[in-house]
Amino acid sequence: MRSARWLILLGCCGALAAGHVQAQIAPRLTGEAVIGRLDAVRQELAERANMLHDDRLTAASARLGTMADALRKALGNKISQPADIIDDSSRVAVLRADAAVQRTRAYLDTQPGCPGSDAKAMADGLAATIDRLAAASGSSKATPVISGVETIDHRPLFALHPGSTPIALALAGSNLADPQCADPQVTATDEQGKPVDGQPVITGTLPTRIELKLPNGTGNKSGTYLLHVVTKHKSFLMGCSAQPEALAVLQITQPLRVSVNYELTAICSNGQRMPATGGLPDITAYGGTSSKQIDAAMCPDPSRYAISAKVAFGDGNSASVGPVEQSATADITMGLPAGFTLSWSPSTRTVFVRSVSSVCKGVY
Repeated sequence: MRSARWLILLGCCGALAAGHVQAQIAPRLTGEAVIGRLDAVRQELAERANMLHDDRLTAASARLGTMADALRKALGNKISQPADIIDDSSRVAVLRADAAVQRTRAYLDTQPGCPGSDAKAMADGLAATIDRLAAASGSSKATPVISGVETIDHRPLFALHPGSTPIALALAGSNLADPQCADPQVTATDEQGKPVDGQPVITGTLPTRIELKLPNGTGNKSGTYLLHVVTKHKSFLMGCSAQPEALAVLQITQPLRVSVNYELTAICSNGQRMPATGGLPDITAYGGTSSKQIDAAMCPDPSRYAISAKVAFGDGNSASVGPVEQSATADITMGLPAGFTLSWSPSTRTVFVRSVSSVCKGVY
């Protein structure tokens, strides 16, 4: 009798333990799964487009829906089969649709908090990526597909700031290189297909990753920046042969230009308020600063200071902050949009603005 109770108890414990065990191996990729994810990110992107009033994102969301419909029609009764065992054309269509899902998901997770020009560049980069993936043609057993552009430390990347320093980035995907063949060729062009000055240099390759160094001066011209990837794959008795081209899309943002106007009010000991207004020199680079000294004749014996500011970005967006008030001996620092801060130092009688390197995680 006691043995029976122990067996029942052990059986119950085993069942409870089994209920907490999770699968360690991801399910094989199928068209059905990708279509489900396409529908999900399409809906989320449509909601984001509505929130931001962004027609480009609205069109990108519709394009994702078109991709899902086309994939559903093309796969037919193969929709639930693993992508690895269906014909090359259908398999590549599944991989390209999955790449669109991954890029859209990365955008949705990365975009919040970006200032106007960066947000626009990210949206343009995502929309152009979806357009290119939807329109891509050509397939073979080893067709390369780029599912992500990222920094070397794996942060998703959609746009570049104009600048003169070298940039390191990576392309992620499948069939990007074959260790039995020469390195893939990567060529950078503008939206019209014209090669840009200064071509990328490959610094490392894996079948799932290509690491690149972009030369000085990349991003001096705003617009679409395309990376064309041509790989070779070795086949039995056939040697290494070129595969269909894969494309990665980045946007170059508009040059930064931020102007800040302030109103500094000295509150005198007798209660009189003496305002002084002015503007600081424009900030034209992330990480930059701008400052201005204020005339000492505002108030002979201030008890407090108050400061407010209006910040205007080159894309036309603007915002007002303040006033913030402190005693006449205390520094005042307040946050401005897009990671900027404005400070007033009564000891040096200086107003200054600082910019962080970038607050937008999807822009280098």
